[in-house]
Amino acid sequence: MKLKTITLFILMVALTACGRGREAAQIEQQLVSEGVEVSQAAEEPEVPQLPVMETSLEDYPLQTATDDVLVLVNKTHPVTRDYVADDLVTVEHCDPSVGTADTKKMRKTAADAIEQLIAGAAQDGYTLCMRTGYRSYDYQDYLFNSYAASYGEAEANTYSARPGQSEHQTGWCCDVGIPGWGLTAFDDTPEAAWVAENCWKYGFILRYPANKTDITGYIYESWHIRYVGLEVAEYITENGLTLEEYLGILD
Repeated sequence: MKLKTITLFILMVALTACGRGREAAQIEQQLVSEGVEVSQAAEEPEVPQLPVMETSLEDYPLQTATDDVLVLVNKTHPVTRDYVADDLVTVEHCDPSVGTADTKKMRKTAADAIEQLIAGAAQDGYTLCMRTGYRSYDYQDYLFNSYAASYGEAEANTYSARPGQSEHQTGWCCDVGIPGWGLTAFDDTPEAAWVAENCWKYGFILRYPANKTDITGYIYESWHIRYVGLEVAEYITENGLTLEEYLGILD
């Protein structure tokens, strides 16, 4: 094979690898016209890309509402007092004895998903409800200060978020439970086991796993689930990750 021909062949392969298929095809046609048999390895199948967070760290603390389903809100990435989602709707299957009218709301996509989760649990013989969804900055301020007054600020900070640090304020998460039961009574129940095993099928993850306290900053909560979408929920669950680990934001 002539040096020119070899050079063209190498260039064709390089263009193909760089995704410049049209230019590679033109060179291939030239080689074929010169009587050169061109055979390339089969293209590798395209790897599906999971959704990733578009919000950069420069956007924290958030000043305005974001529609990013993967927005991270935790102890190091807070939201401001005026952060309110614009598509909050009331979830039908709520525990009427818990919270306020506002805490019975979630973002529309998440609200639809939690209704599907509750229906799926019912089909398997389990009765679930949503206890609290959206919490405003001021409502979270009231909760945290109540816990701190009763148990001390340090202990309260292990299970209750300070105002601005609660992802409840995003409208993407909720606490689930058994109607009429207390929150912590949900632990070690068949219903809690069902949620842990199946919530990903509806786009949710168990947000605060038992073995990830050093990452999430909170103790294990069997009841707190976060909507992230079907693909991401499956990936996070299969790989035993937290939202922080999936996003690669651990600081």
